[in-house]
Amino acid sequence: MLKEIPDYERPREKALKYGINTLSNIELLAIILRTGSKEENVIDVAKNLLYSFKNLSSIAEATLKELTTIKGIGEIKAITLLASIELGLRIMDIKNEIIFYTNPQQVFDAFYPKVHLLKKEHLYAIFLNTKGMIIQEKLITQGTISMSLLDGKDIIKWALKLSASAIILVHNHPSGDPSPSLADLKATSGFVNQAKVLELVVIDHIIIGNTYYSMKENSKIFRIFNS
Repeated sequence: MLKEIPDYERPREKALKYGINTLSNIELLAIILRTGSKEENVIDVAKNLLYSFKNLSSIAEATLKELTTIKGIGEIKAITLLASIELGLRIMDIKNEIIFYTNPQQVFDAFYPKVHLLKKEHLYAIFLNTKGMIIQEKLITQGTISMSLLDGKDIIKWALKLSASAIILVHNHPSGDPSPSLADLKATSGFVNQAKVLELVVIDHIIIGNTYYSMKENSKIFRIFNS
């Protein structure tokens, strides 16, 4: 169906002539999708995709099953989309790669781009070695209603597997308000006590909303955790 699109409107031709950065989101999606369907050209399929999910962030969060509900997108096109998104996320991680986190603002700057549009809570653990260098950042749970569902055993399992000596916890509040709930405080306190038994240091628990809340910076709370 690409033949139905005039030469001057074809995304690939426009990219070759004017540069890839001049293309619209719909045109970029059309290049990834490559072809349309029997009823619609690739531009129309790309439009339906973007309009159905409202924005690129929602497309990035979509599952294979959700993508294939769009007319003209089968499993192969959906996988191609997901692969493109995953590559973009990995490139962003490399560009933002940090060896050390020296303050909560750095953690906020690193995590905010990937969590601020999420509609559910996501809990991450940053595992550090004895020198404070980052070993790995790992998504532990997602979609929990409150931090009272924090699975300390899973975090400790990964800490032991990675030979980590310290941990920074990070989770988002989709509401945008980073203030900790009572459940957040109780769950963190319980986990700190769990970690102490294995001589694992919990450096901080940072909650990300429109700004951030550092439990370490709140000295009263952190004294309770380490009492």
